Amino acid sequence: MNMLRLGRSGRLALLLAACTSLAACNSWPTSLDNRAAGDMTFRYHHRLYDQWSLWAPVREGHAVMFAHEHRIRDISGFEITEGGRTYRYGTRALAPVQSFCAGSQSCVLVYRGEGRLEARTAPLADAKMD
Repeated sequence: MNMLRLGRSGRLALLLAACTSLAACNSWPTSLDNRAAGDMTFRYHHRLYDQWSLWAPVREGHAVMFAHEHRIRDISGFEITEGGRTYRYGTRALAPVQSFCAGSQSCVLVYRGEGRLEARTAPLADAKMD
């Protein structure tokens, strides 16, 4: 197909189709949104790797993506450090989150502080992604 022969509406339709198909292939399907009253750090263990991820900071009121193609279903351990305390979530603690997100293209972990972690299948409306 010669792109130069397409009219403006044809190019727009092709661009929209490409964007839609790329969005459906969500390469960063898991994110963490920090809604605690302060900054925090986190790390996780992916079942395919021997080591845990590096500790990653998340500012208060901001969200970050996990590594490319790392889905919550493949996470076997998760840790959050906030205000000098570390909260650990093992396989059993992550099971409800994994079950909730099982049929979804994406999973947003929302950290509310003091060890409270919840899951959503869509970002919060006011999420600020870093």
